[in-house]
Amino acid sequence: MNLRYLTLLALPIVAFAAGHESAAEGGTDFWWRLFNFLVFAAIIYKLVASKIVDFFKGREQGIADELSAIQDKLKEAKAQKAEALAKVDEAQNSAADLLDTAKNEAKLMGDKISQSLEHDKIQLEKSYSDRVEIETKKMKEEVVSEVIEEMFSSSDMKISNDDLLNIIKKKVA
Repeated sequence: MNLRYLTLLALPIVAFAAGHESAAEGGTDFWWRLFNFLVFAAIIYKLVASKIVDFFKGREQGIADELSAIQDKLKEAKAQKAEALAKVDEAQNSAADLLDTAKNEAKLMGDKISQSLEHDKIQLEKSYSDRVEIETKKMKEEVVSEVIEEMFSSSDMKISNDDLLNIIKKKVA
């Protein structure tokens, strides 16, 4: 293999040496120059081709890896979006349930307050009627006291004890 490379490297030297005489004879050295270029290109290809291929393979693999990572991120984002939408639906359902519960509780509290107010009203009416009754009895007692005092204080009027007891019983009753 090394002999082949040495031959390829020595061939352009021979071509240059031969090319000068053929140009002097009126010919062209085009074919020798083409041959030199092809040899040079073959040497460069042998030296650089594997590195260029490796570079492009590495670049291709890098792009594939980036594309795979982007697709994974896209799938993850779609999953997160679906999860977020599910949470939004759940939150809306929760809000509707809470609203219904709050409405029911407000109605129950309103009914309870209404019943409490009705009970308080009945209690106040009863208290008022009891108070009126007590005040009426006091007024009767005062009237009876005043009448008795007038009767005893006035000398014109003479009432027996039996008549007095009957009058008092009638007034009190």
